[in-house]
Amino acid sequence: MKLFSIVVVVIVMTGSVCAQVPSVGLPISLDLGVLGGVSVPMGNLSDFTNNGWNAGAKARISGLIPIDIVAFGIYNRLPDKADSYSSTAWMFGAGLELPLPSLIVKPYLGVDGFISTLSNTGPSANSLSREGVGLGGGVRASLPILGSVDVGIKYQILNQLGQDANEQTLSQVAVNVALMFGVL
Repeated sequence: MKLFSIVVVVIVMTGSVCAQVPSVGLPISLDLGVLGGVSVPMGNLSDFTNNGWNAGAKARISGLIPIDIVAFGIYNRLPDKADSYSSTAWMFGAGLELPLPSLIVKPYLGVDGFISTLSNTGPSANSLSREGVGLGGGVRASLPILGSVDVGIKYQILNQLGQDANEQTLSQVAVNVALMFGVL
């Protein structure tokens, strides 16, 4: 009976000790989300287009390093001022977000690099592939059941690299709201 009591005490103590040991694993989180927002043309682009909209998807990897890694695919549509056609841009890219210290929400600064395919919905439109860059920031807030909301604003140069000799720089300010879901 003493042996049985000792075995039971050892089993209970082992369980209690193991419950205090943190789990071993990589502290990585992966968030996937959908986004949408307003695109405001700037500079030369604002001469022939009105404010438009954008929609897409975003992924964020956090926890490996102090900087978050993001990837995205976004479609932009800016209505032309002169007719019923629109200028469009598909943007696929990646970037870095630097989280800033805060208690309730999580602000961040971000920089992106992307490939953009620029076109127009008009009958004789051609498309151009260029490389662009985006600079901006945003704020994330957790939602209890859904995940998080990410509100961001970026100044984007759609054709930073690959311009032809007489091609004007095309830029916009994009304001997005993303609903992000934690996968890992």
